[in-house]
Amino acid sequence: MASLVLGIVSIFLCFSFLTGIPAVILGHISRSSIARSMGRLKGAGMATAGLVMGYISIASLPVILIIAAIAIPNLLRARIAANESAAASTVRTINTAHVTYATSYPSSGYARSLAVLGPGADCTNPANVNEEHACLIDGILACSQTWCRKGGYKYNTAAVCGSTGVCENYVITATPAVPNSTGNQSFCSTSDAIIRVHMRGPVLQPLTVEECQAWPPLS
Repeated sequence: MASLVLGIVSIFLCFSFLTGIPAVILGHISRSSIARSMGRLKGAGMATAGLVMGYISIASLPVILIIAAIAIPNLLRARIAANESAAASTVRTINTAHVTYATSYPSSGYARSLAVLGPGADCTNPANVNEEHACLIDGILACSQTWCRKGGYKYNTAAVCGSTGVCENYVITATPAVPNSTGNQSFCSTSDAIIRVHMRGPVLQPLTVEECQAWPPLS
């Protein structure tokens, strides 16, 4: 009975060898005991069924491993591609937020940080929307740290301001939060709104405008 139950469990657990091996062992022990009992013990059919299902689960293990070896890398590549696409889209969103901010507050120019573009308090109250907190991006992206993480990437924006205090340019930096796991490409953009890409590892420090403009445009 134990062999049969373990054999059934191995099938319902997608051919789990953890229960398949005990099913085979108990099945052999049971059949051996039944054969020596000269007909006194019953259950040969259950033992045989447990043996068959146990062997099926054990034999399926290499197939499962092969499928996993193929599927896992493909899933990882798909997740990285999705993160990279989302990062480029987020850079576009920040570009739009910068332009909207500069239009709304011409005396300031472009925003000095992501925190300035984000919410300070309840953005549904117009009194809370101002030059310090423009409510143009969400609070996750508009953190007060050097890098703000969203999804598989971390982001930074910095402004280039003149002597009059008006910020006439900016640079956005986006780089994988976990290199080779959440993304392989880094992105940047400036006030020209061209998204540029870098594929030689993560960026450790926020870029300058000149460094960003040296990268090739995203095709």
